[in-house]
Amino acid sequence: MRKKVATTVGAAALAVAGVLGSAGQSVAGSSGQQIHFHDTSTVVYSIRIEGYNQNGESVSGCFLTPSRDTWISGWWWRGEARVTFYRNNSCSFATYYGDTIASVPAEQSGNWTTVYS
Repeated sequence: MRKKVATTVGAAALAVAGVLGSAGQSVAGSSGQQIHFHDTSTVVYSIRIEGYNQNGESVSGCFLTPSRDTWISGWWWRGEARVTFYRNNSCSFATYYGDTIASVPAEQSGNWTTVYS
């Protein structure tokens, strides 16, 4: 009986730890968002995103957009971000296609903000 109680208590403790361990990930939408790029034009092969990250630091990156929908994971943005579209895969100004200013909320229920070409 004692072994059964110990096993049950141990399993409950692991379940609680699992829930608490995942709580940090669920609040990611409270200090910036990741960018989901949707290429409505179907001619964009890379994008440059310039703006501020979740820590208020100025950041910029060039990202390949190999399909109509690209999720830029691991980069967190907040506030205004300039998204520049290119017709090649190296963010070369010679193939500039256009740009937009994305308004990325610091807080929302999800972790993704969609930007359209």
